[in-house]
Amino acid sequence: MSKIGIIKGFDKLGRIVVPKELRDRYALNGEVEIIATKEGVLLKNPEYFLTKKTEDAPS
Repeated sequence: MSKIGIIKGFDKLGRIVVPKELRDRYALNGEVEIIATKEGVLLKNPEYFLTKKTEDAPS
């Protein structure tokens, strides 16, 4: 996964705008989960789940 660095400022109400390119690339539509980590803030699509492919599962 490549890193994308963008510097954005806060508006008068404390909001930031997530650029359209990032919203499209990471399917951030509608609601976004905001998670604080030791490294910074993580924005996550709450509907996105990774699943593990098993050998007995159909392809």
